[in-house]
Amino acid sequence: ASLATLSTLVTNATEEAGDMEVLQAKMDIARYAAKSCTKEEALKAYEEVVALPKLSTGKKMDAFLEMARVASFWGDWKVMRETLDKASKAIAKGGDWDRRNRLKAYQAISHILVRDMESASKLLVDGIATFSCGELCEYSEFITYAVVTSLLYLPRTELKKSIIDGSEILQVAKEIPVVIRLANTLYDCDYTQYLHTIVALQPHLIANRYLQPHAGYLLREFHVLGFKQFLDSYQSVTLESMASSFGVGTEFLDVQLSRFIAAGRLTAKIDKFGGVVETNRPDEKNARYRDMIQKGDLLLNRIQKLGRVVDL
Repeated sequence: ASLATLSTLVTNATEEAGDMEVLQAKMDIARYAAKSCTKEEALKAYEEVVALPKLSTGKKMDAFLEMARVASFWGDWKVMRETLDKASKAIAKGGDWDRRNRLKAYQAISHILVRDMESASKLLVDGIATFSCGELCEYSEFITYAVVTSLLYLPRTELKKSIIDGSEILQVAKEIPVVIRLANTLYDCDYTQYLHTIVALQPHLIANRYLQPHAGYLLREFHVLGFKQFLDSYQSVTLESMASSFGVGTEFLDVQLSRFIAAGRLTAKIDKFGGVVETNRPDEKNARYRDMIQKGDLLLNRIQKLGRVVDL
């Protein structure tokens, strides 16, 4: 069908049929535009759908999610987030279980796009057992997102329950062996294989349209995660022993640790004369105190700046 033919159907439905026929005709135009027209034309067509009077929440949600996919296809993450925000407000007024779960999956992807991996992780883990968004991505791909993000934030007990032993994840494990191996080697403290798996993961991240922009960030975070987990078990450990555990040379490890320590990502220090890494884990009370002092200083600076503006 051509756009002209579909437009005629809308006109006929408006004049001769009811609301459902008009809705179907306008949705047909929007879907045609999504496949064959520009981004602007497609989004405008969907906006005409959601503007229809007497439109149910469910149908409005369908239109919003399709709009989000159009924005995603064109790489317009801003419009995608804005559309999902509208969908969230719409479903708050009443919506069925399936559409709520689908919205969470879309929101999880949108969080990945802006590198809010922690928020994405929560939604992805919640959606593992209820995934029904085949139009958004394959289930194995969805599980990849869940594992990759959850490794960075889930505590070991929850990681074991939801990821390592998760029945839904085990069902697709053969389809994503590298991702599963990453989770297992980290949990089993097999650090040599863990580093090897990080290297093997890189091409998979780069090949994924949602993860590719964050590949460097994720690979760096996985290195920090492995080093931190190892060091949490020691007050001090020799560079040689740690290098042996990770299957790397001491010089390479020294460079990596120094970089992460300088960036404040690892609370440790290196005694190069003794060849020892000493951990320096602050207790929670002192950490909260330092955080309060930093926030207090920031507040005072802002008050002083505001005072200077008022004086002017």
